[in-house]
Amino acid sequence: MKNIFFASILFTVITNSSANCDFKKPNDILDLVKKNHPNISINNSKISVLKKTIEVAKQVPNPELDADSSVGDSIEGSVFSASVSIKHTLELGGKRSSRIDVARNILKTETAISKHKNQVTIIDVVLKLHRLRQVYELIPLYEESLNAFLKILKTIRRRQSLSPEQQVERATLELATSDYRLKISRLKSDRINLSKHLSFYTGTKCIIPLNALPYNVNLSEKFTSKYNYKGHAKLNAAKYALNLAKANLKLENSNAYSNLQIGPTYAFEKVNISNTNTFGIALTIDLPLFNTNKGGKAKATREIQTAKIHLKNVESESKLDLESWIAKYNQFRNSLKTIANKNELEKKHQKIEALFRRGIISTSLVIESHRQLIEFSNTRFDFEQGAVEALWNIYKINGEIGTKKL
Repeated sequence: MKNIFFASILFTVITNSSANCDFKKPNDILDLVKKNHPNISINNSKISVLKKTIEVAKQVPNPELDADSSVGDSIEGSVFSASVSIKHTLELGGKRSSRIDVARNILKTETAISKHKNQVTIIDVVLKLHRLRQVYELIPLYEESLNAFLKILKTIRRRQSLSPEQQVERATLELATSDYRLKISRLKSDRINLSKHLSFYTGTKCIIPLNALPYNVNLSEKFTSKYNYKGHAKLNAAKYALNLAKANLKLENSNAYSNLQIGPTYAFEKVNISNTNTFGIALTIDLPLFNTNKGGKAKATREIQTAKIHLKNVESESKLDLESWIAKYNQFRNSLKTIANKNELEKKHQKIEALFRRGIISTSLVIESHRQLIEFSNTRFDFEQGAVEALWNIYKINGEIGTKKL
């Protein structure tokens, strides 16, 4: 019975693990990254902590209890006296409401900052997903070229004597094969590194398969000259920072008022056999003779000016960044649409391979054709990465990154 119980638990764990590793499309990975990426998790956790600061700001001071007693002698006889007072602190000048307002604006500012950081993290993951797919595609190209070079090299090495041209061919092929072996090794290392990190970002220990990676770059987006950057988290953070500076000034103004402590008092005095009971009101307040918090108010006023300058700069930068990213996206988009796509490239590749197998292409052309194929692929991938980076940064500035899919 015990074995059956443990077997059922093991089956459940394996089933759940398999379900988590069932990546069928890029958005399966991206959705898990949004939930489990360490940086995103930490940022969200910090916001949860900041939410509690509002509760802290709402707290009011506890009442104070003062009590004392004394015993002595007088000409009238023995004397015993005791007194007790309860004083409650009244925060004058709206300190509590100002403190709550500051806490709320801190939360808004930090939430916007965390949102911006999370968006930067998502863009980094999207670029890594595209790069992993590119690495998956590059490795076979290098391996196929390497095999082609090795076949030619094997044929040349079988010959008893070599002409000067053949000796050059052999030396060139030996260099090319060594170079491609190193590049294949580096690409495989990159594949492991990218796959493991992406797996870590999803919160799983799954291998990222090729069919779950984004196959193409989105080149269908069109952006007009009407720029929308009002949803930029960085800009919103600057706006909230200005509101926070204003709230701090309000708090500093309220701190110029002294707190009032007020409450009932009771005193008892006994002299021989006579008793005296007295009741009254206790009141304590600081006299604002030497300090009206001028320094705090001056500092808060300067912080408002600084926040206004920062907001103006961020707004200008947001517009400039959006214009730059749109220009970059359009440039890469137009370039990628004019060059050969993957299917056309594969047809040319197959044609070259067919001619090579028929033995009607010289060794130098074989080397050059493979080199050009790989160089073209690398250039295309660089343009793809540029287009992806520009597109998702546009989403970030537009405030749309949370709704976009791969």
